[in-house]
Amino acid sequence: MDSDCLTLLPSVCEVLADSTLLLHDDTSLEKLLDCFKELITQKDEQYLMQYLPYLLQFLQSITKSQTVDPSVFSFSLKLVGLLAAKEYSFTLLEEKGVLEYMFQPESWHMLELWKNSSVRYGWLQGLWNMLQHPQSMNFFCKNGFIKLLLHLQNDKGLFITSLTSQILAHILNSFMPVVLSNSTKSETPNCCPVSTEFVSVTKEIMSHVAASLASQEQAVIISALRLLATILTECGEPLKRMIWEHVVGPLEVLANAKDDSFTLHIIAVLQAVARSPVLIQPDCRVETLMDIMLFSRSATESVQCAAIILQMEDCPEVLKWKATDVIMLPLLCASASPLQLHEPDKLNGYISHLEKQLSLKAFCVCLLTQSLSGIAEHVCKKSLTDIPVQLIASSVIKLLKICIGHRPFTLLEAGTFPHLIGCYKVQQCSIDLLGDLTVYAESMDLIQEAFTVLLQYLQYPGTHATVLKKTHQATLKWLSICSPSSDLWRTVIHELFQLMKKHVCDGRWEVRDSTLEFITQLTANLKGNSKYTETLHSSGMISVLFTSLSDLEGYVQASAVAALGEAITTSDVCSNVQEKAVTHLLSILSQDTQSFPHRAAVKVFTAWLKSPHCCTALEQSLSSVLLLAGNDFDWEVKVHTLELADVLMDKSLDHCPCHFQKIYRSSESTCLMQALTKLKDLGVFEFLFKCLFDCDRTVCQKACSLLLKLRTFMKEIATVDHKVLRLEICKYSWNEEILHRYHKNREAIELNCVKNGDKVSCRQMDSEDSLDVSPKEMDLCQILELLDLEKMQHTLSLSSDHVINSPKSLMEDILFMTRESEKNIADCY
Repeated sequence: MDSDCLTLLPSVCEVLADSTLLLHDDTSLEKLLDCFKELITQKDEQYLMQYLPYLLQFLQSITKSQTVDPSVFSFSLKLVGLLAAKEYSFTLLEEKGVLEYMFQPESWHMLELWKNSSVRYGWLQGLWNMLQHPQSMNFFCKNGFIKLLLHLQNDKGLFITSLTSQILAHILNSFMPVVLSNSTKSETPNCCPVSTEFVSVTKEIMSHVAASLASQEQAVIISALRLLATILTECGEPLKRMIWEHVVGPLEVLANAKDDSFTLHIIAVLQAVARSPVLIQPDCRVETLMDIMLFSRSATESVQCAAIILQMEDCPEVLKWKATDVIMLPLLCASASPLQLHEPDKLNGYISHLEKQLSLKAFCVCLLTQSLSGIAEHVCKKSLTDIPVQLIASSVIKLLKICIGHRPFTLLEAGTFPHLIGCYKVQQCSIDLLGDLTVYAESMDLIQEAFTVLLQYLQYPGTHATVLKKTHQATLKWLSICSPSSDLWRTVIHELFQLMKKHVCDGRWEVRDSTLEFITQLTANLKGNSKYTETLHSSGMISVLFTSLSDLEGYVQASAVAALGEAITTSDVCSNVQEKAVTHLLSILSQDTQSFPHRAAVKVFTAWLKSPHCCTALEQSLSSVLLLAGNDFDWEVKVHTLELADVLMDKSLDHCPCHFQKIYRSSESTCLMQALTKLKDLGVFEFLFKCLFDCDRTVCQKACSLLLKLRTFMKEIATVDHKVLRLEICKYSWNEEILHRYHKNREAIELNCVKNGDKVSCRQMDSEDSLDVSPKEMDLCQILELLDLEKMQHTLSLSSDHVINSPKSLMEDILFMTRESEKNIADCY
C-alpha cells in the first residue's frame, strides 16, 4: 500500500459503511482484506498507524449501524481480528469498545446477522486472527467465548465446523504449556502465575469432546470425532496423552457398537495417533481399540484400519502381524494362494466373511484395490519384512492371469471369482504392485513369470488403454533388474518390438500414444546397449516411427517425434536416416497446425544439438529451424526454440580457445569472429531481438536473459570487428527507441567534446553525421548497450497482477462499483 491508497482509504471506508450502497462482487472484500493483512503483518507499527484512524472510524460506524450488509459485517469481523492480532491496536480497539461489540453476538442480536453463515464464519475467522498473544487469550476467556465456540462445533456448515476445530486445537496448544506448568508448580516454584480461566477452558474442551462422544445423536458424535481427529493431529504429545485419557473410554464404546456410520471417523482418529510413540503404551489401550476395529467391521473397513496400523512407527509386533494378515487376505483369497497367517484361529471367522464379500463384484473390486494399494505402499518402503515377497509376487501374477481369463485348472477348482475378468481397476493396481516388487530384486526368482504375464497383457486385445500404459511402466522396471546378457532379456526385447509395431497402429489414440512414449523411455534407458540398438534398427521400428509422424492426433504425432528423436541419436545411425528425420521434422514445423508436434520437434532438435554426434543435416538446417519456430503462434514453441538458441550459442562459442578470456592473438580473434559471424548468419541474433518484444512475457524473459548473457560475453573480449557484426534495426518494432537513445548519446558525447576542446573528435562526429544522420544498421555491441536489458528483465519479472490487482486498483474498483448501476456491473474477478 502506498500514499495513493492512504488517499483513497477514507472514501472506501465511507462506501463500505453506507448500507444503502451494495457491493455486487464480494470477492473484492476478500482481496481488500488480503491487502490489509499484508499491511498489518509486514509493515512496522508507525506505518500502520497512518491507516489505523480511518479503519477505526469505519469499525466504530459499523458498531452504530442499524442496517448493515452481512458480507460487509463479515469483512469487518475479519478485519477487527487482524488488527487485534497486534497488541498495540488490540488495546486501542478494546478501549473504544469495538472488540466487545464485534465479538459479542448479543450486541447485534436485533440485526439477526448471526443467522447468516458468512457472518458466523467471519466471527470465527476474526477470532482465529486475533488469538495470537496473551491479551487476546485473556479477552477470550473473560468473555466466555468457549461456550459459543463449542456450540459452533455442531453447526450445519462444514467450513464452519472445520474452522472451529482448527481454533480449538490452537487454543489447546496455546493454553497447554500454562496448564502443564500449573500441574507441576510444586516442582517449579519459579514459574509464572497461572490463570484459572486457562485451566478451565482446557478442561471444558476435553469434557465437551468426551461428552459428545457419549451422545445419543449421530451428528453430534460425528462432529466430535472430526474435532478429535483435528486436535490429535495438530497438538503436541503431552496434550495428546491428556486428551486420549478423556476419550479412549467413549471411543471403545463406539467401536464395540459396530455402527458403520462412525467407522471412517474412528479410523481418522486412529490415523491421527498412529505415529505417536507416547500412545503406544498398554495403559492407553490403543492396541485394544485397533484390534476391535480390525475384526468388528466390514472387510473393506478392516483393510483401511490395517493400512493405518502398518503406518505406525512403534507398532507392537502382535498388532502389526494381525494388520499384515488382514491387508494380505483379500489378495491371497482371490488368487487362491496359500494362507500363511500369524493367527489363523482368530481369522477363521473373518476369512469366511471375507470370501462372501469377495463373491460380490462391488465389494470384491473395492477390497482388492484397497489390499493391493496398501501392500504396494509398504512394498515401496520395504516395511513388509515378515511376509515372503515371493508369496506376494506369485499371488499378484495369479490374480493378473485371472483378470484376463488365463486361469490354471487348479484355480478353476478353487472357485476363483469370474467377475474379476476384464476388471481394469484391479488390473491397474495389480500391475502397479508387480512393478513395485522389483525393489526386492535380490529376493525374486519369478522374473520369467513376471515377464510372461506382462507380455500376455500386451498381447491381449481387450486390455484397457490405462492398463496397457501401466504395463509399459512395469515392464521397464522388470527389464532394469534383468541381465542384458541373458537369453530372457533378448527374447523379451524381441517380442516387445513385435508387439509395439502392432500397438502403434491401434485404433485407440491413447494406446498409440503410450506405446510411443514407452519406446522413447525404453530407448533412453538402454542407450549405449549395442544389442538393443541393433534390435531397434533391424526390427523395422524406425520405419514405423516415420509413419507415425503423420498421425492425425497431435499427442500421438508429438510422441512419435520424441521416439524418433531418441532412436537416432546414436553414432551408428546412417546419415540418410538422419537427413530424412530432419526433413520430416522441418516439414512438421512448416506445415502442421498443431502445437504439440511443433514443441516436440524443437525439443528433439535441441537434444540432437547437445549430442556429441550432431548430424550434418541438422547443422545445415538450423537457420530454417530458427526462422520457422520463431514465427510459430505457440509461445511454448518459441521458448523451446530459445533454449535451442542458448545451446547453439554455448556450443559455437565454447569451441573458441579464447572463450571468456581477453584476446591478444590474431588466431584467437579470428576464431571468435568466425563463431559470432556464424551465429549472425544462422539468424540467432535476429531471432533473439525479435523475441525480446514478443506478446508473451515468458518468451520475452527468456530472450532478455540470453541477450544479457551475450552482452556479458561481449564485454569479456578485447577486440570485435564491428563492421562484420552490424545488424539492420529498421525491421524491429523498437528501432525508434534505439535511434532516440543513439542520438541522445551522441549529443552527450559531442557536448563533452566541446567542453574538453577535443576538435578532432568533433570533426570526426560531424563527418559521421553527414554520412548517416539516422543509421539503418548498428553493430551488435552498440545495440546491446542501448537496450536497457536490466530494466526490461526487472519489468518482465513482475506479473500483470502487480498493476491489475494492486491495492490502489482494488480500491478504485470498489469505488467504481458503488457508483455504477446494477445494469453496468461486471464481475471482473
